[in-house]
Amino acid sequence: MGSALAQDQDAQKQDREVERARKEGKQLDKLVVTGSLIPQAQIETASPVITITAAQMQREGFSNVYDALRAQPLATGAVQDSQFSAGFTPGAKTISLLGLSPGFTLFLINGRPIADYPLLYNGESNFVDLSTVPMAMVDHIDILPGNQSSIYGSSAIAGVVNIVLKQHVEGVTLDYRAGGTSDGGGGNQRLQLVGGYNTDKLNMVYGVQISDTQAIWGFQRPISSSTNSNPNPNARYAPRNYLVMRYGAHPPYVDPVSLAGANPCAPIANQFGGTMSYQYRKGAGYYCGSKQSVGYATLQNPSTSYSGYLNADYRINDTTQVYGTLLYSFVKSKSYAGPGYTWWGANNGDYFVNANTGTFDYVQQTFAPEEQGGLDVSAERLRSRAYSFTGGVRGSVGQSDWAYDAYFARSQYNLSSQQRRTLGAKVDAFFESQFLGPNLGTYYGYPVYAPDYSKFYQGVTPAQYQSFTGVIDTQSETYTQNLNLQVTNTNLFDLPAGPVGVAGVLQAGNSSWSLPADPALVAGDFWGITGSSGAGKRDNYAAALEFKVPIFSMLTADLSGRYDHYKNINGSADSKPTYKLGLEFRPIESLLFRGNYATAFRAPDLGYAFIGPSGYYGKTNDYYRCAVLEPGVPIDQCTYTGVQYKGTQVGNANLKSITAKSYGFGVVWSPSSKLDFKADYYNIKINNEVNYQSVDQLMKDDSACLLGQLDINSPTCQAAISQVQRAPATSPLPYNLLGITKKPINVSKEMVAGIVASAHYRWDAGRWGDFGLGAEYNVTLKHTYQQYAGDPNIDLLHNPYYSSEYKSIFSSNLTWDIGNWTTTLYGIRYGATPNYTAQVNTTGYAAKGAGTVAPWILYNGSVEYRIGENARVGFIVNNIRNSMPPRDNTWIGWPYYNVFNYNAFGRAYWLEFNVRFGAGKK
Repeated sequence: MGSALAQDQDAQKQDREVERARKEGKQLDKLVVTGSLIPQAQIETASPVITITAAQMQREGFSNVYDALRAQPLATGAVQDSQFSAGFTPGAKTISLLGLSPGFTLFLINGRPIADYPLLYNGESNFVDLSTVPMAMVDHIDILPGNQSSIYGSSAIAGVVNIVLKQHVEGVTLDYRAGGTSDGGGGNQRLQLVGGYNTDKLNMVYGVQISDTQAIWGFQRPISSSTNSNPNPNARYAPRNYLVMRYGAHPPYVDPVSLAGANPCAPIANQFGGTMSYQYRKGAGYYCGSKQSVGYATLQNPSTSYSGYLNADYRINDTTQVYGTLLYSFVKSKSYAGPGYTWWGANNGDYFVNANTGTFDYVQQTFAPEEQGGLDVSAERLRSRAYSFTGGVRGSVGQSDWAYDAYFARSQYNLSSQQRRTLGAKVDAFFESQFLGPNLGTYYGYPVYAPDYSKFYQGVTPAQYQSFTGVIDTQSETYTQNLNLQVTNTNLFDLPAGPVGVAGVLQAGNSSWSLPADPALVAGDFWGITGSSGAGKRDNYAAALEFKVPIFSMLTADLSGRYDHYKNINGSADSKPTYKLGLEFRPIESLLFRGNYATAFRAPDLGYAFIGPSGYYGKTNDYYRCAVLEPGVPIDQCTYTGVQYKGTQVGNANLKSITAKSYGFGVVWSPSSKLDFKADYYNIKINNEVNYQSVDQLMKDDSACLLGQLDINSPTCQAAISQVQRAPATSPLPYNLLGITKKPINVSKEMVAGIVASAHYRWDAGRWGDFGLGAEYNVTLKHTYQQYAGDPNIDLLHNPYYSSEYKSIFSSNLTWDIGNWTTTLYGIRYGATPNYTAQVNTTGYAAKGAGTVAPWILYNGSVEYRIGENARVGFIVNNIRNSMPPRDNTWIGWPYYNVFNYNAFGRAYWLEFNVRFGAGKK
């Protein structure tokens, strides 16, 4: 990425010093770089590192850390964010490096791990939330692809993202920006204050950031405002907000006119902004609905955040320094899943017997904002408190070359979540009194009512809504902490080609995850909703060693090894040695050839290990009932093919580590001080990946065991029979499938390979100023996945049923400095992705109508004017062309585009003022 609008002038100065050293071929002072424990002066090493500064992120149009990382060419994977407001983690944001699981990337702050988000990604696994990291405190971010466990331990499989905070600041900088979006919504403002205090012994950096962002609603974007945006003209009907449906009738929807007289929808016409009306769906019938109701969900969550930062180091004497760093963030946000998740249906959304007609009827009603008492009532309220702290002492041992760093690090994330939902018994009682009438008994298990439908199309008042709803309250927490002792020596002894460097680490710590479920939710008090819960803790110990060895003048080797041992409390224990070998070959000063081979591991997610029973529904083939009740009938023709079942997911505290091997090689060439090229190949293979048991295989094992084809006393049979629950043979429905329990196991394999490249050119145009041009590119060459042992490898790049990742991402930037003006234009091209039809069919691109959507190209820009030495004003635009997600004519579900790859935020703009005071105390 190119140079950028500085967060403060110190950031600009640091960028210029690094750039000047690069141009003039100077050696920089030795420092610790991401991917190594040994301080060194080389800008490029055996491991390819992509560095972006806070200045760059702002200049190129990124308002926060997440946006900047999501736009990196290495972040090719589709992920869930705030647009997936009905998901498990609507308040969190993360990225997927190289198309791998977010949990396979290790996120660090100043080289220390960040605590996981307390809620589980997709309801299954742990991951890191990036939304709490304030831009004001960031100095730069290093992104290092590939296996790095030999340096950092668990999780560094796809790579490492190290967020480095400011360590030294002169004076005080006040920065204010405000802006919005051209299509409405998303208004935001941010205030930052960053300062430093420096004496001969004390260096201190402090900062505060306050930001506020308003919601972007689906109804504020043409692509998602109503069902009229549906690319299929035949599917532009209104949602069934008020519906009575009769089993076996033609058409199945019962006309409201026949139930409530003329103008049946008039009493509820005020709902959804006055858009509720009498609607017709071809082949189905009439009902009351609003085409605009789908847009009453958030694409971007409203949020307010407060962050504080303090970093201080004090020199006790010439060889000893004490230091501490604290980053604290408090974020309030809201997520609105929309009316599709605030509804009620009689008999838990199933049929009941209508005593008046002797028919099986189905009734459903959604609750509009006017019924709830406003848009805000249905919001899921999220409050997070996160901090990262490090405190320690470092220095040198006498006058020797030995240095040490002893410190304690802790990162913690607390999350509070509240959401108002209907209470089953109360909502049922309310509608029984409203129109259903009392329960008259049951008929073959179905409840019997004598409904008065003339009272159905009345809606409810806010007071009535409050009377049958309650608040689901969840308080969750994660933390990770460790004690560390690190020693280094950049001149252990001399070889003919130069000094040997060494570093060693001893570490002991633990991590914890706690997600207790609301007791009322566990008791089933809430209508139509389940939740995940669980808690677990893990102890870990590690030792690591690294050597940097100059083999001869042109060739240097970097060797590292680490041994990790962890134990799940009340679970399994595991140990993993990992290692890495890196080589740097410099035939001439301007040319570097590099290569590396490494192993890595990820300790099993605490979520996978300790998740409590979590319910879901699915369909499966019941092989046993087909064999016993319909012998000789082919499975695809059997009555018990594709039967619905209630499933339960449970944790597995005896999971083993996920392991990985990777290698890579590349070249760095700087033919002149103004031009440089980099290109690197990466290849990562993952084994023992965690996945839930195959339900189909469980059903096959259960059948084989019950039929005597497998030993009933074998471990396989004992497990299958205990996990597949059936009714007894003497029941009215013999051997009926009551439920299936599945757990995660180490079973899957994955492989990804690709090339990442970049180029930068700088030139002086005399009186026309200075120009800089940069480009970055990542292309995935191969990505395969084997779900279960014996399965064929799935080609994720060509089988869209399993992945919608980007195959390639290209970005470029152009910067122009002239006088007091600096202008930057940044563009990014996301490659084509599969359309909806290709993603939902097991045959992928072979399905009728399957294909790809066009590449998505975005442009950001900024203009800055410097007012003297201490003030600046800038104007920043994100998505200059207001490009919406590429059109997918097959994506017929709201919001009519793939929210895991794209967003409909549109053009955003900010006006920014920056003033600097003083130069600090010397």
